[in-house]
Amino acid sequence: MKKLNILFILTLLAISSCNEDEFLTETPMDDIFAENLYLNYDGFMNGLNGLYALVRQELEKGSGQDGPAFLWIIGVDNAYANNERGASRGFNDYNFMNSENDDLEIAFNWLYSVINSANTIIDYAEGKIEWQGESEAESIENKNKVIAHARLIRAWAYRHLTGCWGAVPLNIQSGKGYRSDWERTPVGDIQAVMEQDWIFARNNLDMVEMTGFANSAVASHYLAELYLTQGRFEESIDEAKRVINSNDYQLMTERFGPPYSHIPNPPPADSGVVFMDLFAHPTREDGNLEVLWTINNAHETFIGSMEGMRKNTWNNYYSKADKLKKLDAYILYRYNGGRGRCLAAISDSAYSWYESFDDRFSEYAFKKYYVYPKNEEAETDFEIVEYTKIEYGTRDDLFDNFLWPWPRKYESIDPYYPANSQDPSNIRPEMYLRLADTYLILAEALYKNENLQESADYLNEIRQRSNASPIDASDVTIEFILKERSRELISEEHRRYALTRNNLLVEWAVKYNPTIEGVGINIFEYNNLLPLPQTVIDANTDRTMLQNPGYY
Repeated sequence: MKKLNILFILTLLAISSCNEDEFLTETPMDDIFAENLYLNYDGFMNGLNGLYALVRQELEKGSGQDGPAFLWIIGVDNAYANNERGASRGFNDYNFMNSENDDLEIAFNWLYSVINSANTIIDYAEGKIEWQGESEAESIENKNKVIAHARLIRAWAYRHLTGCWGAVPLNIQSGKGYRSDWERTPVGDIQAVMEQDWIFARNNLDMVEMTGFANSAVASHYLAELYLTQGRFEESIDEAKRVINSNDYQLMTERFGPPYSHIPNPPPADSGVVFMDLFAHPTREDGNLEVLWTINNAHETFIGSMEGMRKNTWNNYYSKADKLKKLDAYILYRYNGGRGRCLAAISDSAYSWYESFDDRFSEYAFKKYYVYPKNEEAETDFEIVEYTKIEYGTRDDLFDNFLWPWPRKYESIDPYYPANSQDPSNIRPEMYLRLADTYLILAEALYKNENLQESADYLNEIRQRSNASPIDASDVTIEFILKERSRELISEEHRRYALTRNNLLVEWAVKYNPTIEGVGINIFEYNNLLPLPQTVIDANTDRTMLQNPGYY
């Protein structure tokens, strides 16, 4: 449906299977589904499941081999596209970033499908509904919780839209057919709606909801980030501390969970680091009290599966390295975390930001060597057959660099079919947001509010967990905080937004990303924003929709 108007109704896309041509009828199929589904609380919970299934698409396969998340993690200071595709080339060289980019178009339309689904839930919730509470108060609580989930996700979608494109059309009502007269709404007006959505969610959701759903803590985290972006530092501090000081979440500082089971050759039970336990055990049911929001995932044989692309995005395509391609690829993948394509790679500068003894830079956190069984039949005794290398001569050497190291956060092998080790998709739930990110938002707000010692104290809590050196108040700068975000959250955080709120995306991309050669060469000041998809502009026939400056 990418060629259709951006707000053509896609509600319940995740739970319906009608042909896309049927959406062209005067009565959108979504309305028919909604009228039959949104009759009681159970129906709305099914609708929320569909909404969260749409959210999961951020981490799923998109037009190429990556999901929409690609847009906010590369083309920055700490990540570039190793296995460069047509759509990702524009993030290595912004001269090729234009309005015809398929990844931008798919992500833009996907985010509006999320918004439309959320709007439909919100609008229908105001009808005559059986909320199935045992009392009137419980029925009101059920209603408000449903609306709160939908409003939280709507604001989440606008966070991505404004972060990538700036002013975009604001729509807070479910669509009733085709429109071609949309206007771009100022970012400040959109942020005002986002704020009210997250406040409502904060006040009407529990601090812990069912796994896979966002919650009151997530709403406070995003409010803290929004207030930080707006320069409302005291409010940002209050929202972040609400999460951090709750009894529901804590930084995990001791090893937890059963021995690693997601790869056949896990570190011994008495080794490894607590930092990597977070990724091996990504749910509260696993004992992870740091995760604020988990994205549900399951094996393809079960309901709730997704073709998660984080492993494919970050794991290298190491079987193509000269020495390794002589080995049996299935065996090689089985004992080295699975196959990927290194669609995104960490810059050499970002690797240099770690202290050598930081657990986040250890062999457990980054792939530093490859192992292979000495006896292919027994597969019990292993040897190191190759090391990863941060080596390049010219810029061209950065691409298809099959021995470039990579983060081990997403490695996995199909537990049901280990022989299927070449499957690049993830089959486990994944952390989407965790408390360490809230700590870092708080540290940045405290720094900007001139509370340097307190900022250092919170940064040290994160650093102590990974055995990094403690810092003093005099060490706290925006440069240190942004580098600490990278050290802690590389591949997890939406890096583009952290840099643009500090007006550092272009400067730091030139300074630290080896594919970016200089301002005016292959990056420009206007690249702080991405181009609106041309199909969106062309579909808006009754009102001119201006492109972001600098793009054609």
